[in-house]
Amino acid sequence: MYIRLFFAAACVALAAGCTTSSGLTYNNDVITLANGTQAHRVQCLGLAETTESCMDQVRKVCGDKQALRVSATDRAISGYKPENDPREILFTCATPVVQQPAPQAAPQPAPQPAPAPAPARKVTLQGDANFATNSATLTPAAKANLDEFIAANRGVDVQQLTIAGYTDSTGSAALNERLSTARARSVQAYLGSHGLRAANYSVNGYGSASPVDTNATAAGRAKNRRVEIQVDGQ
Repeated sequence: MYIRLFFAAACVALAAGCTTSSGLTYNNDVITLANGTQAHRVQCLGLAETTESCMDQVRKVCGDKQALRVSATDRAISGYKPENDPREILFTCATPVVQQPAPQAAPQPAPQPAPAPAPARKVTLQGDANFATNSATLTPAAKANLDEFIAANRGVDVQQLTIAGYTDSTGSAALNERLSTARARSVQAYLGSHGLRAANYSVNGYGSASPVDTNATAAGRAKNRRVEIQVDGQ
């Protein structure tokens, strides 16, 4: 004898509608619950039936869907103690939730290499630290500046090298032109002998022309005594 201990209410109490199918050893009720959800109730019949018989029917009803138990009625032994052997199972069939793979982060573009530093295009030897008075001989300070310029342009295919010498307005125009030209050529010789080559050269002395400061002061005259070096093309 089977005694229902849990959820033994009739189909009318559970649902707005109820249909039934049965076999030799089971009953299967299709129920629409009060909240509108469709559920199934499987009852296993006969003394030889087991919980597994009920579960077989549950699996057949749900097929590839997931069976979600709503309630179960257990068989009881003497004293009405349940045996943990349900013979009536109320359940619903739900489509299994497919775990979506976590979205993969878009690959990050490889960092662009830092652009190579642009070669130095122009340097000016300016003031009395580069040449002694009335001399075209480069001082150690001038050579150090030119060495940095050469290193910055190492590997550059120079198309045009322009070197322009200038003096202040002290002295005659002829003297200033000769001195400015001699200083420009002294710079050219140093650059060429230390690795800076060019397809074309422009080396000129312009005397006191094109001053960058006033010749009325010592500081201004020092700025005007200069050699400008510029490279063009690669």
